[in-house]
Amino acid sequence: MPTTVILLPFFFAFLTFALRFYSREGAASMSNLSFILAVVTLAVAGFYLFLGVIAAMPAYGTIAFSLIGLALFGVGIARWFRI
Repeated sequence: MPTTVILLPFFFAFLTFALRFYSREGAASMSNLSFILAVVTLAVAGFYLFLGVIAAMPAYGTIAFSLIGLALFGVGIARWFRI
């Protein structure tokens, strides 16, 4: 059974991308990379929840999703500081 704690990095990654999109980039375009990454973050988190609900989470799926969430959060921080 997947745990919802794994969704924390996705939540923080989404907030980082959304704040960057609105504050730094002025929400200029929906084709902006920060906006697209925010949507991807929500889609991956939703897919994680979907797999948990239908009990189809693969072996080590929780670890894979947590690494994806941490990677997205890292990309969000790097994009915020333009590293």
